[in-house]
Amino acid sequence: MRLITLILLLGFGLSTHADITLSTSQPRATPGGEISLKLTITNEGAEALTINVPTPMHLRLDTGTAVTILDVTPDRSGELVIPANQFAIVRLQGTLPSAAEGVATLSATGFETNAIAVQLTATSTNVQSLATNDATRPAPAPRETDEAKLVDKPPPLAVSVYEPVYFLVGGDGGLNSKFQISFRYQLFDGRGALASRLPFIDDLYLSFSQTALWDLNDLSKPFRDSSYRPRLFYANYDLGRLFDGRVRLGVEAGAGHESNGKDQESSRSYNMFYARPTLTIGDPEGFNVYVAPLIHNYVADDENPDIKDYRGYIDWSIGAGSKGGLNFWALLRKGNRSDFGSAEFNLSFPLSKLSGGDLTGWLMLQYFGGYGESLLDYNKKLDSQLRLGIAVAL
Repeated sequence: MRLITLILLLGFGLSTHADITLSTSQPRATPGGEISLKLTITNEGAEALTINVPTPMHLRLDTGTAVTILDVTPDRSGELVIPANQFAIVRLQGTLPSAAEGVATLSATGFETNAIAVQLTATSTNVQSLATNDATRPAPAPRETDEAKLVDKPPPLAVSVYEPVYFLVGGDGGLNSKFQISFRYQLFDGRGALASRLPFIDDLYLSFSQTALWDLNDLSKPFRDSSYRPRLFYANYDLGRLFDGRVRLGVEAGAGHESNGKDQESSRSYNMFYARPTLTIGDPEGFNVYVAPLIHNYVADDENPDIKDYRGYIDWSIGAGSKGGLNFWALLRKGNRSDFGSAEFNLSFPLSKLSGGDLTGWLMLQYFGGYGESLLDYNKKLDSQLRLGIAVAL
């Protein structure tokens, strides 16, 4: 008999020595049919264990498109005493909603649990029987556990952070602020039918980033310039692993656009095709270093045809740090002409460690020096900037 099991961390007043396992001998079931489950409660402690088994018990039934609450009836309920180093079995019986289909997962509600998987498939016999009976008998009243409680499930969240999101303030050359927002959108669901035939498409992304310079020293507080950077790209940051995962290779490649949204003489823009190989060395959960050069060209750069002299063809991104600790990263550009280029250095540290756990985000320090901090001033070397602020996401 094949059993599908999971560990449930239920809140029935259990000690830390209790082991609760949910299992079923029905890896396949029929929508609208009965399902039998078994709850095995093992007392691993040195003293007797008393728990309260409610009736009915509530399980969450989750399919790819919908979710519902399934009521199951235990064969015994109320207080259950389990002697030390012994176990008890509670058998559960329930009726599956007839509208559910596909692979369903069952888990306890209100508790942090894993889930057991059950394949829900309507049999041809049941379909014929339903068609015959529907013509000869009135429709039954809907049950609480049937379609009336089956609710459409929203699609998975497909938006994530792309580049760091932060707000910084500095004072070199006058009080000013720099902020950046950035996100990426996964175009295809990796669990969909198309992705099963074309696995690479779940690595296709559309991103948008905006960086703005805000002049706080001027009376009207204008935005000096903004950069808008949409991109469409393929990204797989885990193409290969070496030395037990301590060396990891990845790649990102696609097409992008950058402009400042201005017109006439202040307008700046260009398009590009790019590739960004990534190399990460170190502990994935601890200290590591990385290098990710963005190699690109310039297309339709009529408004700033000499921009390559100041930015070059490679944006060097390097960094080092650890999760939950101090992190450093830099963006380095070397123009085609020997005396042009720029450097941006960043440091971040979790605010939770500085505040005793009260604050979220990161304290962030940034230095910029060289040409073209903004697209408007790509060919100008202004005052170096040192800014301090908060990063919302890294």
